Amino acid sequence: MRLQTLRLWTFGTAGFGLVMVVITSLGISAVTEAESKMLSTPIVQELPAPMLQDQLEALASHGLELAREDEVRKDDTIARLFERLGVDDRDALGYFMADRARLQVLRANIGKTALVHTDLNGALLRLQLMDGLDAWVMERTGQGQFSTRTGKLGAEIQTEHRSVLVGESFFGAMDQAGVPNAITEDVVNLFESDLDFRRQVKPGDKVRVIYENHKVAGREIGDYRLIAVRFEASGTPYEALFFNPQGTARGNYYDAEGKSVKRGFLAAPLRFTRISSSFARYRLHPLFGDPRAHQGVDYAAPIGTPVRSVADGVITNRGWNGGYGNAIEIQHNARYSTYYAHLSNFAAGMIAGREVRMGEVIGYVGATGWATGPHLHYEFRVQGRSIDPIRIAQENPQVPSLTGEALSRFLVVAEDLRKRLTLLDSVNTAEAVQTAPAGLPPANRTPTTLAARR
Repeated sequence: MRLQTLRLWTFGTAGFGLVMVVITSLGISAVTEAESKMLSTPIVQELPAPMLQDQLEALASHGLELAREDEVRKDDTIARLFERLGVDDRDALGYFMADRARLQVLRANIGKTALVHTDLNGALLRLQLMDGLDAWVMERTGQGQFSTRTGKLGAEIQTEHRSVLVGESFFGAMDQAGVPNAITEDVVNLFESDLDFRRQVKPGDKVRVIYENHKVAGREIGDYRLIAVRFEASGTPYEALFFNPQGTARGNYYDAEGKSVKRGFLAAPLRFTRISSSFARYRLHPLFGDPRAHQGVDYAAPIGTPVRSVADGVITNRGWNGGYGNAIEIQHNARYSTYYAHLSNFAAGMIAGREVRMGEVIGYVGATGWATGPHLHYEFRVQGRSIDPIRIAQENPQVPSLTGEALSRFLVVAEDLRKRLTLLDSVNTAEAVQTAPAGLPPANRTPTTLAARR
């Protein structure tokens, strides 16, 4: 029995091996020449490409629009502008040119942005001429029919963060990091009464800023608001946090404890200059030689140097004033006013009745009127009586600090802002926060990630 089983196992195994050898030999047998030729012959089949016109018509059926934009140039006609923006629409061109008022609109928007929407065939759907938040719109209303209107564009507000490492220059570093000039000016205006930015901010100092950037259709419109700033200069820390207490016209800047950082007035209406003539009750007039009171301070500076308002206020007088030449008077409140004379020119939009902000450029140094050379004559008046501006700068009071409920609400805002500034202490990139902290004006805020540059 055992011998029979052993034989069965031996012959069975050998038989299985023989079968596998035969199967393997068949599997790797050579391919015939006919089979090889058939396998190596490529099969080519032409696939018809859809016609371009068919594709365009298919896309047009979905109502797609093309958008293009460019700056309106000095020598532009509406035909040239349409050609440059890819508009091929005789009806739109005829409608625009049929009214002289529309031609004047084009001329009034030289240097501004023109945005067109067309269909895929170049027919005009909408033309927008944009000046900041103001827009003039020409829109298709039907076959060969159009209408025009004016309106306000919605602004999108992005909260942006920058961490700046100072190199040779504070101003150069801020510019290289992409910080808008207006924000740099705000930082300087906050601290320049206590700090010389050219001498005391050293290479290696780090500046952290958070600010709002207003945009329309993804484009900056030059409207910014400083939200928070922190840095250390010559071993002294500086920090300012924005807060807008409910019921106030404008917000202000405070330290972590709610004490005001902002001074009542800038130390001087020019940033970097020298005093060429001080305040005096009597002095010999440089032109006429007789003794007269000098009721202000003269700052020597090159023609064209920007002149700033030393505080928030309203322009009460602007224009030529005899020996003072081109001059501006600003009323800051019921008690204080300031006067700026011998200007070469006024900044755009500076007219009587306009509100101005602290640090805003109102004009430029000149030598108009009775002036022996380019300089700014600056007067500080208390209830109409001129006093020494240098004394005001030395006694410059701070804006009142926060108390009570306003202080409690500020401390919540401050905690959030200081955490975000601390994140910028150790990293070179930061992500903007979508939700504004309490106390900031409501707006549509879009998160963005921004890298600081060195």
